Amino acid sequence: MKINEIKHIADIAQINFTEEELMGFEKDFSETMELIDKIREIDTDGVETTFHVNDTENNLRKDEVGVSFSQEEATKNTVDEKYGYFKIVRFVE
Repeated sequence: MKINEIKHIADIAQINFTEEELMGFEKDFSETMELIDKIREIDTDGVETTFHVNDTENNLRKDEVGVSFSQEEATKNTVDEKYGYFKIVRFVE
């Protein structure tokens, strides 16, 4: 992975790194991408899809309606609000 790609990912995540930190990530990202490519090469034809690898059941509580904030209460302390919703930075191109 190239430095400009790592910078792009950091910009999307709104994380600032020094040039030294970015250089350290270059090797790690490249190794990770190579590992992902190796995993993609594995022949999985005929292998049954697995959702859970153990017998763990979902331990979910019963869904119950409770007291909630109104839209006005939820957005009253936000830095930026638009049309009654939280205004966020757009980072998808």
